[in-house]
Amino acid sequence: MRDRLVEHFGSEEGAVEALLGGEVAELTAVLSERQAVTLARWSRALQHGADPQEFLATEEAARVYEKILERMAGYTHTDYARLKMSTLFPTSSRELIEEFRTLAWSAREQVQRLEGCGMDRLLGAIRPLRHRSPTRIRDRVVAVTSSDLLRELKARGLDRTLDLQLVESRQELQDMVAGYSHVCLVGEDLDGGRDGGSDQVERAESLEDWYLAPEAVLSYYQDNLKVLEPALQAAAILESRGFPTEKGLADLEKLIRRLGEGEDPEVRRIRGIMDLLTPCVDQETEWANAELKSRMEARSVTLAGADLLQAMGRGEGIKEIFAVQMRATFQGVLREARDRAASRLDLKGPEAVRLEEVFSSEMRYPLEINRQALHRLEQDLRQRLSSLTLKEKRSLARALLGHRERAARLVGFLLEFDFVYALGSFALQENLTMPRIVGTPALGIRGGRNLFLKDAKPVSYSLGETGLSEFKESVALLSGVNSGGKTSLLDLIAQVAILAQMGMPVPCEEAALSVFDQLYYFGKSRGTLSAGAFETAMKKFAVVENDLQKIVLADELEAITEPGASARIIACMLDELQQLGSVAVFVSHLAEEVRRFSTTAVRIDGIEAQGLDEDNNLVVNRTPRYHYLARSTPELILDRLVRTTSGQEREFYQRLLQRFR
Repeated sequence: MRDRLVEHFGSEEGAVEALLGGEVAELTAVLSERQAVTLARWSRALQHGADPQEFLATEEAARVYEKILERMAGYTHTDYARLKMSTLFPTSSRELIEEFRTLAWSAREQVQRLEGCGMDRLLGAIRPLRHRSPTRIRDRVVAVTSSDLLRELKARGLDRTLDLQLVESRQELQDMVAGYSHVCLVGEDLDGGRDGGSDQVERAESLEDWYLAPEAVLSYYQDNLKVLEPALQAAAILESRGFPTEKGLADLEKLIRRLGEGEDPEVRRIRGIMDLLTPCVDQETEWANAELKSRMEARSVTLAGADLLQAMGRGEGIKEIFAVQMRATFQGVLREARDRAASRLDLKGPEAVRLEEVFSSEMRYPLEINRQALHRLEQDLRQRLSSLTLKEKRSLARALLGHRERAARLVGFLLEFDFVYALGSFALQENLTMPRIVGTPALGIRGGRNLFLKDAKPVSYSLGETGLSEFKESVALLSGVNSGGKTSLLDLIAQVAILAQMGMPVPCEEAALSVFDQLYYFGKSRGTLSAGAFETAMKKFAVVENDLQKIVLADELEAITEPGASARIIACMLDELQQLGSVAVFVSHLAEEVRRFSTTAVRIDGIEAQGLDEDNNLVVNRTPRYHYLARSTPELILDRLVRTTSGQEREFYQRLLQRFR
């Protein structure tokens, strides 16, 4: 792996710089996406003496982290930013947390400054610039008179763009003229004569790529036009809003606009002439013949006596007599046909004059065009088009020659900016706030919203000394009805802990927490475990027995075995966590039993259901009440049945309800 990285980045220093910079998109050119993200995380962590895997101590904690990353990645516009988002991780390194906090809050402020400017649309078009070989040019050739010079041009890769051929005689040069629309001669004159400067052969004025093969320069910009145009627009917006951007973009913007506009107007005009020339001439010839026929049929010819005697005497003068009398009509129609064609084709000056050769002036009906003259005109136009196109390409290629690195830096800057912009958008659009960091083990939230729920109701809860509650116990047992929001609260606490230790803002109106070394989140077990599985589960729970500062979340651990044993296990774990000074909240339906077996004072909080609505749906206040044992769902249903029935049935429900109290 090391050798591959060094080879790709050119040096060990370059590879290390890419790793420390989190350049995951570049790393994926050598490594798998998973390898690139893992290496980037570790490189960043080791700079601060941290371990990117230490904080997320359980699979459930890792699941919440992955869902948070997925949510954050939804605000990115590029694969680069999406991959780089994956390099963020929760850590206990205060230095790294502070670095991330500064980045995240700065990103939020930047997004605020850019609201309403269309930056999302522009960033959505940004992609890494492509480096493809240009399309091969087949109608031009560079004729080289020196084998050494030919090797030099091939070494530069010009033969991948167009033909390079060694020429040693004028005859070989003339053969090339017959096979290509344009021949560019490079090197000494052949046979002591002057070979360049004709319409068929051009003497090279430069040996640079922009002159000999401008397509080799232009193809890079043409292939990336749909990226460079929005990139330059984004840069202009950033500059107008006071953001530092790449210097010298004004010239590049003009050149890219020129490239995007396509052909020069004169080139477009000539190309249009070539496309329409033959059909237009044919149509105007057809019109002229119809017009001649119409005018002739409307005319009568008057012959004088002398004309009749001349025709009778010579026997063959009648045609000349008709020609004399009809010349004005014929020439008028012919002139009108030429004018119509010249107007339709947008011919100028000498171009229009050339139609006199195409429309034959010989008086005959039907009128016929001179196909050879038409072919010569097409050839001349094609030559002009090739010359003008090449001239325009050279001009643009020469101007763009020094901008390639600038364009690459601009796109690289915007890819990186998309990562920052996504962080800011996540913070702003999710209405996140930066939490306070406190010294003693604690975590508290006010107006917290579970990111994983749609239209989540805000809740408040506090463990330890956060300043958000008068109750300062750091370990609690959470009771409450089914579907009351206990698991959602655990998810929210996990989200706050993970985001805060990623240096990110959290989904709360206000939050305060200490920096933890580890997060243990034990999800809800699916049914009672077998003896072997129970032993495995107990070994998993035993990992919390360490001196690290930790937060522990557990959801209905009683499901791992029978209720009596579960209550003892939960009570023991809560006692241990209190003695270790940890922060913990356990969700359980065995709150009273757990309290009975606990050797320390365990705080029991409850998510209170205020009752059932007419459809038997829970009416719940999802913010827990401190030091309160919440009623269960069956108790609420029995209470409703007592209130809605009568007689013996009601008395039965009352007796059942008494068992809950």
